[in-house]
Amino acid sequence: MPFIVFNLVFMLLFSTVLFAQDYEIKLDSLNAGGWFGGDDRTGHQRNVAIAQSVFIEEPITIDSFSFFFTSIFDSVNGTGGGHEVILKLHFRDSTGTILQTFSNVVTDTFTGGWITWSNINYNILTSGEYIFSAYLEGGYDSIQVHSSLGCDANAGYPNGEMYIKEVTNYTEAEAWGDWSRHPWDSNFWLKGSLITADFNDKPISTSQYFLEQNYPNPFNPTTNFGFRIPALPALSADRPAGRANVEFVSLKIYDALGREVAVVIEKALAPGEYNFPFSISHLPLSSGVYFYQMKAGNYSETKKLILMK
Repeated sequence: MPFIVFNLVFMLLFSTVLFAQDYEIKLDSLNAGGWFGGDDRTGHQRNVAIAQSVFIEEPITIDSFSFFFTSIFDSVNGTGGGHEVILKLHFRDSTGTILQTFSNVVTDTFTGGWITWSNINYNILTSGEYIFSAYLEGGYDSIQVHSSLGCDANAGYPNGEMYIKEVTNYTEAEAWGDWSRHPWDSNFWLKGSLITADFNDKPISTSQYFLEQNYPNPFNPTTNFGFRIPALPALSADRPAGRANVEFVSLKIYDALGREVAVVIEKALAPGEYNFPFSISHLPLSSGVYFYQMKAGNYSETKKLILMK
């Protein structure tokens, strides 16, 4: 059965409560298998690629994505031994446009289980459907081996679809328009972390970073960004040499797809309370939800702002 898990870790710092939350969507109901990869039988030459759409409900950072395979990678006329293969993963938006591409080398000792593409590190800042497609590199001609994709024939994931496509090369695997829906769902596992933080009040100690909610919010065309830089007693790799009591700070604005649209500040600052007015009058931005993120040393925080023209 599919499930979404939020693991909450509470850390009390003075009057501030921080929430570190893991985000997970997993379908591991295994009752069927689908062909994945190449085919060395005469008259059956093919390379079957697979895809699964997933609905993401919260702003998250995607850490990894996995498909489940039930067997070794071997040819139909093989000896029963595994083969080393390279699996490509395309991460797409709801239209099928590729956002990122990843490779995973699967060794010849693989006998079945989760194959995971790690270090995706992609920020999803608006809810919606996203697609993960995978294919066997060279499966049509140079390495005609296959495995069995773990599936749920009862289509137990209600918020997405499984797709398949027979491809002959990389270009065909990239193109999205002619993928076919399949009545099953694949076994998949998405892991990430929520982009969120909840503050009951400002920290009562000046030894903590703090990013305020912008004001006014909603805004047009000017808003203010306030934050605190704490005292920094020791030199770190994030501060310029010889300037132990300053911190390099960046505060940037992103659209709902995670694209940078503006830089509010990017400079070294001494400890203290700051307020920066910012106008979007010179930027071609439309009304909607945006996000601003502050980074300083090891500190990073993201908040939402609304432009209303």
